[in-house]
Amino acid sequence: MTQKVSSGDKESELSWEDAVSRYLEEHPDFFLRHPDTLAKLALRHEAGAATSLIERQVRVLRDENDSLRQQLRELLAIARENDVLAARLHRFAIAMADSASLDDVFDNAYEMLRREFRIDVVAILCHGEGNAAFTRSEFMGDDARLKSVLREYGAGKPVCGSRFDESLMKYLFGANAAEVRSAALIALGAQGAFGLLALGSHDARRFHAEMGTVYLAKLGDILMHSIARFAPTG
Repeated sequence: MTQKVSSGDKESELSWEDAVSRYLEEHPDFFLRHPDTLAKLALRHEAGAATSLIERQVRVLRDENDSLRQQLRELLAIARENDVLAARLHRFAIAMADSASLDDVFDNAYEMLRREFRIDVVAILCHGEGNAAFTRSEFMGDDARLKSVLREYGAGKPVCGSRFDESLMKYLFGANAAEVRSAALIALGAQGAFGLLALGSHDARRFHAEMGTVYLAKLGDILMHSIARFAPTG
């Protein structure tokens, strides 16, 4: 079946191409039923050599398969990383549960965060009065700056990034602030009812705005409940 078209009728020529393409899509077994036609077809790839339609299709399927394999490898890597994080979180929870006093909570939290999670600088700022055992872990009393920080960062999920205000970094990390290139701020309790956990890293890419925060939130929950055992708000 043929159709005569004038040399200037570009739209008709394109409509024929569309019709052929649509027909082949609707009859994917066409070349199985017409092997002689398939044998006469060839496609040229970028190198200029002739490639049969089947070879071309195999190449496309192989590329798609490679892409799927890569996606699978990435998913497996994420799964393995999540398994490692879950195991670390489990060990952290056990250490917190074994703490016999508030000083133990702070000491164990610092040790576990440093050893298990490779955190460079840790700050825990709590409401109330008292003292604590490690780098910037304090009871701040009625501290206006802490209230201001919690109003900004105490609601919702943990906040991560590398562009925090310099004065905030100095407030949280003291003399270690200059070494901190990225940080995660985790409210302890709803609206920061118990205070704030701040994690600082020397790596600017460690805590970034687009990262997942599920495990950070769980870390904060565990620490908050551990502090609440010995320093309940009232």
